[in-house]
Amino acid sequence: MPTTSHVPTLRRRDLKQLQLTPIHRARNWSKADVSLLEWPSGSGQKLVIKDFARRPLWFRVLMGRPLLRREWKTLRALHDVKSVPAAHRRIDKDAFLMDYCHGEKIENVKVANMPDGLVSQIDDLVKTIHARGVTHGDLHSSNILITEADCGFALIDWATACYFGPNPRGWRKVLFHELSALDDRAMAKIKVTFHPASLTKRQRDLLLNGGSTVYRTFKSFRHFLEKLRGHDKSAKRAKTMKSYQSKLEQHPSPLDGEKHNQ
Repeated sequence: MPTTSHVPTLRRRDLKQLQLTPIHRARNWSKADVSLLEWPSGSGQKLVIKDFARRPLWFRVLMGRPLLRREWKTLRALHDVKSVPAAHRRIDKDAFLMDYCHGEKIENVKVANMPDGLVSQIDDLVKTIHARGVTHGDLHSSNILITEADCGFALIDWATACYFGPNPRGWRKVLFHELSALDDRAMAKIKVTFHPASLTKRQRDLLLNGGSTVYRTFKSFRHFLEKLRGHDKSAKRAKTMKSYQSKLEQHPSPLDGEKHNQ
C-alpha cells in the first residue's frame, strides 16, 4: 500500500485561504461535506475534500472517523487501479483529499449511446477490486461516470466500501463473500439494462434470486416491516422482476464465465 502522494500536504488551517465549492452538501448531520478545491493554490489541479469537521464531536469520534479511515484504507489499497479515484492526503482525523472525477452518470445515458465496451470494462473493474479484497457496496448507475480520461469511466462514492485484504479468513471471509455477491448482483443490474447478452449464468441467477443468502433474509425481514408500516412495495418489486425476466428471455443464457464484448 503506498505511503506517498504527489499532492502536497494540506492542513486544516490552510483551508481558510482556499475557495471550497460544495459538490455534495450533507443531507443530514450524519453525512460528510464533499467540496471541490484547487490545490496547490494556483496550480489548476482540482481535488475533492471529504470532511466530517462540521458534524458533532460525539458523532465524529464514534462514526465519522472510523468510516473515513475505512474509506481511506480502501482507496489506498486501489491506488494503482484505473477508474478508481486516488486518495492523496489525510488533512486530519476528519477529512482527506482525493481525485476529482467529472463526467456524465450512465443512468442518464440512453442504451444506444452507451460507449462500446464500457459495460465489459466496468465488469472487469469489479473483478479487479474483488481480487484485491475490496467490495464497493453501492455499485449502481448513478455512481459510474463516463469521463474524458484514458480509462473512459470512473467509479465513485466509496463510502460503503470495505477492504478485507487479498486472503480474508474466518468471519471476514464470510462477510467478503456476502458483500462481493451484492456487487455482482448490482453489476448484473447494469448489464441487464445496457447489455443483457453479456450476463453470465451466475449473474442471471443473482439477478433473479435476490443476491446472497444473508441479504435475501435481510430483505425478507425489511419487506415484512414495510408491510407492518403500510408501505407494501411488493407490486413494484414484482414489476421490476418481471422486467428482468422479460429481458433475459430475449437473450439466451450463455455459459457461466463466457467472455462477452459489447
